[in-house]
Amino acid sequence: MGPRQQAFDRGLAHATAHAAHHGHLAVPVDHLHDDFPLGRWLATQRTRAHDLTAERTAALTALDPWWNPPWPITWQRAYHAARRQTEQDAAAAPAGEWLTAQRQRVGRLHPEQRRLLENLGLDLPDAAASRAKNSLLPARERAFERALAAARAFRQREGHLHVPQRHIEEIDGEQVRLGQWLSNLRRRRSSLTTPNKRRFLDLWE
Repeated sequence: MGPRQQAFDRGLAHATAHAAHHGHLAVPVDHLHDDFPLGRWLATQRTRAHDLTAERTAALTALDPWWNPPWPITWQRAYHAARRQTEQDAAAAPAGEWLTAQRQRVGRLHPEQRRLLENLGLDLPDAAASRAKNSLLPARERAFERALAAARAFRQREGHLHVPQRHIEEIDGEQVRLGQWLSNLRRRRSSLTTPNKRRFLDLWE
């Protein structure tokens, strides 16, 4: 067995232990498992996914079918956080800012993202109708909606909105300069329309 195979097997062993405990592999890039850089290792496997052997791909897929989803891994982490919250109170209907945001942009979701959300019990509106509604929004309003969704995703994942100035959040495959957006909005909050001001303030409550 060569050193590359040994390195893969070591990473797979840590991934197996993590998946057995948490049920998924959507970990942050800086995540450590028993001092092993599992997050960095998984990020590398995703980057090299097209070059992985069928055996290695199958091994990772067996641990988590969505270890390398066609959507941002940050979405997958937020989904698992929402799933945990739902499982903690099985009698409660799915709620929360992130889930609400998913309903609002359902027209941009991958069909499998819709299926995952519906499995949580989330009642999603018609995707085609949602796309038609979003297409009627002015470009500036669409950008605000996208940045607002990015802020909600960040807070859902991190538990706060102390976003570094240069932080970029990926949402629906698009990059949002979230740190800069929040900084700008704090400075010009008085110029926001009343509905947008309310939605911005709601982020901090």
